[in-house]
Amino acid sequence: MKKIPFNKNRSFWRSVSLSHRFYQISGGYKFLVEGFRKLGLVLILFAAAIWLVNTYLFNIEAIASWVTIQFHWTAVIILLGFSEIVTGILPPDFFILWAGEMEHPYLMVFLLSAVSYSSGVLSYLIGRRINNFPMIQRWIKNRFEEQSRQIKKFGGLLIFLSAMTPLPFPPICTIAGIVNFRFQWFLILAIARFFRFFLYAIFIFGLT
Repeated sequence: MKKIPFNKNRSFWRSVSLSHRFYQISGGYKFLVEGFRKLGLVLILFAAAIWLVNTYLFNIEAIASWVTIQFHWTAVIILLGFSEIVTGILPPDFFILWAGEMEHPYLMVFLLSAVSYSSGVLSYLIGRRINNFPMIQRWIKNRFEEQSRQIKKFGGLLIFLSAMTPLPFPPICTIAGIVNFRFQWFLILAIARFFRFFLYAIFIFGLT
């Protein structure tokens, strides 16, 4: 009985070693570095856009305050939840900007990230169900052909990057469900969504 943990431990590290070797050969680490490089570029461009809009067009904080006055915070949260299911129509960055106007902004950011994470899980489960509808399955795979190819090649790396970077998180969650990516690993990798929201919040709150 005492040998079982040792065998499991050895199996785990063998799996890690094989995954490391696979990503070396397939270019997975290069793909990861490129993803974070794009994240840095997007943050710079986003900062420039906020400055330009605030300086020459309109006051972003005033709009965020108007939304806060006109709509109850639960309505904004629900809107994000619907947006983050399957398609990801609305950029979550605008919701983070809105959170900056709340009494406890980082608490709201946590709630936003929890909603985004939960919507991603729901998108994954929808993807699992879509396997029962071949026409919808083909449409999603064709619509997100590149992401479908990448998730088959890089698996968890793509899920992690989509949670952390501007890559489309909801569609990739759906595709992960369609290709039957292991659910337990998906739940762990998607936690990076929380880090993404707080990283952007620190960045945005420092600019506005």
